[in-house]
Amino acid sequence: MPSLLYHEEDTFLHRLNPLTKLATALLLMLALTVIVTPVFSLYATAVTVAAIGILGRVPPGRLARLLLPVAALSLGVVWTTIAFYVPDPSSRSRPLWMIGGLVVTDQGVAYGLVVALRMLGFFSASLLFVLTTDPTDFVQALIQRLHLGYRIGYGAHAAYGFVPLLDSELATIRAAHRIRGVAGGGGPVERYRYVISLLVPLLAGAVRRAERVALAMDARGFGAYPSRTFYRRSTFGRADLAFAVGALVLIGGCLLVLALVGWLGRLVPPIFG
Repeated sequence: MPSLLYHEEDTFLHRLNPLTKLATALLLMLALTVIVTPVFSLYATAVTVAAIGILGRVPPGRLARLLLPVAALSLGVVWTTIAFYVPDPSSRSRPLWMIGGLVVTDQGVAYGLVVALRMLGFFSASLLFVLTTDPTDFVQALIQRLHLGYRIGYGAHAAYGFVPLLDSELATIRAAHRIRGVAGGGGPVERYRYVISLLVPLLAGAVRRAERVALAMDARGFGAYPSRTFYRRSTFGRADLAFAVGALVLIGGCLLVLALVGWLGRLVPPIFG
């Protein structure tokens, strides 16, 4: 099935059960939410990106293109957080420099980095799952392992399959308009009419395609029985156990080291404070 982000390969990450990767990504997001220190956020983001590139063999160029917009947004979060951060009066916050009436503190800089790196960490954890998980395998895992109703699972799967098809059909409609000399510029009224001229055939084609899919599913007796058999089985193997244990060791090991050196839960590590 075509996907907007799925990177088709045969790698260690691709062969894992989708639920293993989903649970790992959620665990990492939970740790990023609870642990407030820029060191852990940077570590988690770096390890996740490295895992996607090495274990998933996603090209660095594609990975950089996906991360660049979030990185740019993170930079905006950094400076706005630094500018408007109000330190706790009871904390030992040190001013770094003053710009007019604006006082930049070490805790403001650290908290800005935490928020920005959290965003990158959340997005990286999502990419680890999305880039290496076939949507068909994910639906199969939900139905077989989490006992999601197969009517809901396959129905959502079919609807998701329309997304890339709609994108290609929109490109076809635009090409047909260019051949016929239909302009897309002009004032607001002309732009509105042009958008409507794109949406009407696009929605009409989507409705016709949905009707054909519904008829095909009815003709095959979809939903006639409370349960069904599966051509492909969703299973857990040793690789899933190794990946889960490795993720726990990497996350827990980092937290243990931070706790031993006194950096855990501190915005500004003692070496800088």
